[in-house]
Amino acid sequence: MSADYRSPTYYELAAPPELDWRPYRPESYLDYRAEWARRGETGRAGDFPLHIDIDPTNRCNLRCAMCPRTYYLEQNNEKWAPHGLGDMDFSLFIRLIEEGQNKGLRSVKLNFLGEPLLYPKITDLVRLANDAGLWVMLNTNAVLLTERMSRDLLQAGLTDIFFSFDSPYKNEYEKIRTGADYDKVLANIARFMEIKEKGGYKAVQTRASLVLPADPARHETIKEDFIRLFRNLKVAEIGFGLPTVMGRDYEPENPDRFLCPDLFRRLFVYWDGVVGPCCGDWERNIDLGRVEGEIKVAEMWQSQKYRALREFHKNGQYKRIPACAHCSVPFLSTVEVLPAVT
Repeated sequence: MSADYRSPTYYELAAPPELDWRPYRPESYLDYRAEWARRGETGRAGDFPLHIDIDPTNRCNLRCAMCPRTYYLEQNNEKWAPHGLGDMDFSLFIRLIEEGQNKGLRSVKLNFLGEPLLYPKITDLVRLANDAGLWVMLNTNAVLLTERMSRDLLQAGLTDIFFSFDSPYKNEYEKIRTGADYDKVLANIARFMEIKEKGGYKAVQTRASLVLPADPARHETIKEDFIRLFRNLKVAEIGFGLPTVMGRDYEPENPDRFLCPDLFRRLFVYWDGVVGPCCGDWERNIDLGRVEGEIKVAEMWQSQKYRALREFHKNGQYKRIPACAHCSVPFLSTVEVLPAVT
């Protein structure tokens, strides 16, 4: 069993043959993933993002220890939520999907800093995106993943679900994921997997992932126990990410050159319609505009501001962008603590 590096700071163990979902997907999916890789490698953004991360809500039912949302709440920092807590207007989601459907959008993921299952019409979002021919993904803490919710999501056309479950050990899990019950959440995931299997949803990707602790001494033991736990539940992929230390300034230790591939293939739309380029710009330091009135995603994707961001990265000048200069990803990209698990 070998590790598949998906980004410099994250890797996952690919599904064994008996759990592999890829053979059940059409060739168009392979074309989409090939274009995803090509954009990151060549630095060519095209006319429209391949993928949009849409945050249906910035509300959450947990306060996880490593989450930037928790950190900002404890610091009374409101930059991450300048318009407070709220849910995306359904009409805005419709606009995003309709525009993307006509411009070459291939996938959406329905969360950013919130828990998507809190959104009252989450299955409607999934259905709308699926009906538009998009791959529809979401990350969830699975606290609200009831049997009914599981059936509704699968029937609506969810194609990828990623379970965030940050320790294979009950006491540690409940300490990290404040407000969650280890046994209940694990039972929710197990039930989802049963419904998926019995319903014949062979093309649906499942993944369980955790953020590794800062101390690498325990990594191998944690990974082995985590893999065992979720392979027993027949979850396809197992993922591990490196932690960002909240409040730390990474700029002094960041390499001089770094090219972020996501600038060429995805963007983020927060619940209030504001658009940003980055999964790590939690304080919204880079504001590309707001989807409202006649303003559309395509304009922001091709805007001078976004083009400048890409050029700084391509020319080895990413540190001219404050949000990028202080980001943890360039630093973590140089830290070799994610060896393959065999």
